[in-house]
Amino acid sequence: MKNVLLAIFGVALLVGCQPKSYEVTGTLEGATSERVILKKLRKGQPVDVDTVEMVNGVFTFTGSVEAPELYFAVIDGKQQPAVFFVSNSKISITGNVDKLADIEVKGSEMTDLFMQFNDDVPGHERTQQLQQEYQMAYMNQDQDKLKILQEEMESILEDQRAYFKNFVDQNTNNACGLFIAAQMAPSLDLEELRELIAKFEPAMAGHVYLAEVKELLEPLEEFEKAQAATADGAVAPDFTLKSDKGEEVSLSDFRGKYVLVDFWASWCKPCRMENPNVVKAYNAFNSKGFDVVSVSVDRDQEAWKKAIEEDGLTWTQVHADEASGVAEIYGIQSIPSTFLLDKEGKIIAKNLRGEALEAKLAELMN
Repeated sequence: MKNVLLAIFGVALLVGCQPKSYEVTGTLEGATSERVILKKLRKGQPVDVDTVEMVNGVFTFTGSVEAPELYFAVIDGKQQPAVFFVSNSKISITGNVDKLADIEVKGSEMTDLFMQFNDDVPGHERTQQLQQEYQMAYMNQDQDKLKILQEEMESILEDQRAYFKNFVDQNTNNACGLFIAAQMAPSLDLEELRELIAKFEPAMAGHVYLAEVKELLEPLEEFEKAQAATADGAVAPDFTLKSDKGEEVSLSDFRGKYVLVDFWASWCKPCRMENPNVVKAYNAFNSKGFDVVSVSVDRDQEAWKKAIEEDGLTWTQVHADEASGVAEIYGIQSIPSTFLLDKEGKIIAKNLRGEALEAKLAELMN
């Protein structure tokens, strides 16, 4: 029992000795008295944390963090910030005020790891050379050279993507790995994002970076639901929206007809160019049981109504503002987007344009 108590007491001492705040001291050659702003990132945007005056090249920041994070010390008049990870510890920064990319940081293991990561990125120096060579080849209209340079750049980028992924896989238990993962996250699809989160969840569940990565899930999951809801053969999601005449119109009101649900806007040039084709199809097949429901995503309702008149759109016109959520339910990412429904409201084709729409209607109705 005595040994157990001693062991517990020893753990308590260790926990009690852990610092609860940070102290970042910078000593920069060539600097005199300038303002230094400490910043951190939130959702990819810099946020001010603290501001101090540097005196004779020395500045100090104090504070606390819940977990290690990447911070930036921005010095007045200098474009290049000093970049380092902050944890609740004593951290020293030394270097030259005109070479802040080359600072030496002590007392921050995550900074050491981050700098090693940056140093080992494949093709970093060559990438900078390629940009200059590409610009020269472009000015000279040297197409053969441009092709060679593009192929080399694509090869380097592929190597870099593999390097980033390997680094992340090997650092799922620390803030540096999570920071790099968060930079990768916006380019991932839903399944890749879920896998990434699962890798970091055990060790980094409470970190703000992981919370920000998780926020990317919601729109992707909503889009996944929309894709399933608007798959071929699915019954198109019903909606009730107000028409240009102020009447409430439901999509389900059109059961028993073939219906084209057409998402568009007055400001969308491709939509306006496609409208004459829809008019032609409507005129040819309306008497045979074909109808159109145009769903405008315009913000300016006057512009919407003016476009209806200018384009001669005589069928049902409804307006879907952001609050309605209809565009999200249908997974609309660009317009025009169209869905052709059968008499039971099931989706039988998407994004038919011009002659393709008429051909499909002829197949169904003649």
